[in-house]
Amino acid sequence: MRHIRAVIADDEHPARDELRYLLGSLGGVEVVGEAVTAAEAVALCARLEPDVVFLDIAMPGGNGIEVARDLRRRSRCPRFVFVTAYEEYAVQAFEVSAVDYLLKPFSKERLSSTLDNLRRSLHGDESMHEKIDLLLAEMMTRFPNVKVPAERNGSIVLVDAADIVYAESVEGRVRLRTYDKEFFTRLSLSHLQARLGKRFLRVHRAFLVNLDKVSEVIPWFSGTYTLAVKDKGGSRVPVARAQVREMKDALGI
Repeated sequence: MRHIRAVIADDEHPARDELRYLLGSLGGVEVVGEAVTAAEAVALCARLEPDVVFLDIAMPGGNGIEVARDLRRRSRCPRFVFVTAYEEYAVQAFEVSAVDYLLKPFSKERLSSTLDNLRRSLHGDESMHEKIDLLLAEMMTRFPNVKVPAERNGSIVLVDAADIVYAESVEGRVRLRTYDKEFFTRLSLSHLQARLGKRFLRVHRAFLVNLDKVSEVIPWFSGTYTLAVKDKGGSRVPVARAQVREMKDALGI
């Protein structure tokens, strides 16, 4: 199996040296070039056509996300691995189909895992569903208890927990509803409830509601209720009879 041809783009010389050393110690990767600026990274990748470019986020003349977007418009586009201290750019990195996102400082073992992902990507062994699952798992680790990874229009986004009005199980998928948008997540309602905390209540086998988004409690048939919630469409969420007492206790009514 031929070596993976790589370009390292980072404006810090010690960082480039360390990454080159770790790649050499793991084997199977040939570093064919190094770039310091965003413009150098684009030009070098266009000329050398590497398999992968290890990109810093902050570089003179631009950032790694902009480099990736520029290269994606070209016919021969490398894979991207972001190597950076800036955690907040993770979502944008995944939007340009990054193989991985390494936060400095990282271990040799973590880089080895990245290379495994890279090899699967290069050899087409990773289906789109598998890739999405890997990215969602990475986001779950990186953004615990604050945001919910979800899919919308082919992209992976992080939805603020406070923006979720309710979640609904629909034909084996879980739909998240915010004030004016819908997203789908691969999390089950049970996992979602555990992640979101006490202000989200399972009021029905198919519904999880944000108690802070409830505007009205409406009596319904046979001792059941519906909840009017604060989304653009004025949606109603059903409350199962078995959940009425817990709902009332949670809302203090």
